[in-house]
Amino acid sequence: MSLLEGVGEVAWWGLTPSQDLTTYCRNSKSGPLRILTIGASDLRHALEIMCSGRDVELFVIDTNLEQYCRHILLLSVVLQDPRVMGLQEKTELYLDLYGNSLVRGASMKFVRNNAANFINLLTDEDHLKKVLPSLDLSLLKFKERDFMESIIKFWAAPNEKDSIFPMDKLWDGRVRAYLGERYDAGRNVSDMDFSLKLKERAALLDFKEYASWRETGRSYDVRDGVFDIPNRTLSSGVIRMIGGQKRFARGYWGDIVCSPYLSHGIFSPLKSMYEIRNRINVRTASEVAEYNVMSLIHHINTGHKYTEPPKPDRFTFEATAKKEEPGKESATLEEIKEEEEEEEEDEAAPVDMDITKLNLIAPACGNVKIKLLPLGTVDQMQKKGCYQSSFDLIYLSSSQVSYLTPGLTTMLKDDANLLVENIKFIAPLSKEQEAAYLPKIKEMAVAAKCELLGSNDENNNNFHFNFHRTESS
Repeated sequence: MSLLEGVGEVAWWGLTPSQDLTTYCRNSKSGPLRILTIGASDLRHALEIMCSGRDVELFVIDTNLEQYCRHILLLSVVLQDPRVMGLQEKTELYLDLYGNSLVRGASMKFVRNNAANFINLLTDEDHLKKVLPSLDLSLLKFKERDFMESIIKFWAAPNEKDSIFPMDKLWDGRVRAYLGERYDAGRNVSDMDFSLKLKERAALLDFKEYASWRETGRSYDVRDGVFDIPNRTLSSGVIRMIGGQKRFARGYWGDIVCSPYLSHGIFSPLKSMYEIRNRINVRTASEVAEYNVMSLIHHINTGHKYTEPPKPDRFTFEATAKKEEPGKESATLEEIKEEEEEEEEDEAAPVDMDITKLNLIAPACGNVKIKLLPLGTVDQMQKKGCYQSSFDLIYLSSSQVSYLTPGLTTMLKDDANLLVENIKFIAPLSKEQEAAYLPKIKEMAVAAKCELLGSNDENNNNFHFNFHRTESS
């Protein structure tokens, strides 16, 4: 079992929880904060930054154009006009497209219906500035935009049986390739990874849902429904040796061992989320993720923190269900809230609202501009004067630490900070591999004139470094 076979060649979600990166930045003396993320893989940190209330220019470099297309898609979901799509529906749509191998028909319908709108955002800068001013695509190369257009067209291509992207077979093929002879004992392998690493470090993660995701790729069942449509937004192409020749192979090349729960579902600011009864978590990671994402979307849309209590936990729900009289229907708290939201939306919605268009709103807190940069452009940026001493913070994912060089830190302002993602949630890694990670990162950081701040605690989600410019740097 190789690490690459498990984690995958294309990262669709982060391997650490979302975080407001502005908390690592000093107050900017002039203009907005400037943050560069390299290899974050998703917009989890960007959503937290959008809730910070600060003016930020967020520069994003990822490794695949399919990731950029998903950034556009998921940001569009978050910023849907509340009069068109309510908070609960946005949350469910976001999680479904974000982390499920098979999705509801309504979710892929949203993608197909808006494919032309997404392409317009790519090809018409004036339209982008008007409709989605939080996103800046002007720095991308024209050939990258053309390829992104083809990706979005693939999402929307008609194919009822979806033979062009049979996700269930692709997922099973990846699992078979990873486990090899241990395929029939796959659940035992999942149990070992969970027990030895994730159980202690991701306390809110439930083994049953984790093991189920490892088998099927389904992570978020936020409502009852039929999840049977392949999630084409998780498709990507890689170069493979086929028949002795290099060929382009489209399939699912993402993570099959760590899970999308890591980004939004294993932490919570609410103590009630960590309650345990009968040695079982009261909340599942799916429920935690739903509440966290709902809180982020609400904050971004309204400018106010989400203060509603979480839904009743599974034990409370089961106990309530048993008390109800047979045959007697009673409205749940969720149904009442959804009905109230629908009434409010009906009253506010203008009669000429066109639901076939991207009806987006501007974030209500702060002024965050997300700028997508060309792939593999880190080395070129170090040679451009406009990026020298430019950033208040640089964030490096664990897969991109090779960029931690003296050249990278020339782009940091003096006394600025550097964050390097930890590897503690990557299930297949051995203790020896984990133990060797921080010393290696420290060695590279010292060579780049950076000093480790805080403790060397391996339980940190990120390692925090401070940069001091010298005359030679």
